[in-house]
Amino acid sequence: MQLQDKTIDAKAFRDVMGRFATGVTIVTVQDGDKPHGMTVNSFTSVSLDPLLILVCLDKDATTTGILQNTGRFSVNILASEQRHIAQKFADSGNEKDRFAGIDYKVSEEGTPILNNVLGYITCIVDNIVEGGDHYIFIGEVADIGVNDDDMRPLLYFRGNYNSLAE
Repeated sequence: MQLQDKTIDAKAFRDVMGRFATGVTIVTVQDGDKPHGMTVNSFTSVSLDPLLILVCLDKDATTTGILQNTGRFSVNILASEQRHIAQKFADSGNEKDRFAGIDYKVSEEGTPILNNVLGYITCIVDNIVEGGDHYIFIGEVADIGVNDDDMRPLLYFRGNYNSLAE
């Protein structure tokens, strides 16, 4: 269904969406022996049976193309102390250097898992849906892990990184 005779400005839409606080994740993939990743806040659980999640990635992102080829990815849920990592992986000008100085391990599924994140989910792609200028990757959960319960999540609200108050 297409809306008729109604124009919504993209900037106004971003402003409204920015009022919805989200967690911050890094979606990671592996291209041979080279890790890749990007900051993503479009992430949610989909189903408990089977265990499914989804992430939305820009069609033109390098990470997106690699994910389409490999069919495997991890979602790393960032802690409030990891703002610098979110910023590093969000900067489109440094795709080659994003993992410089970042400690990680490689999962059994062959995807990078960042150290000291709140939690991670490793997935095998179940389905890819086209959604405008993004692809929606639905992943079947292959592995999960959590870290220290005392850590607080990194949040994104109105274009800024934030954390929960004590």
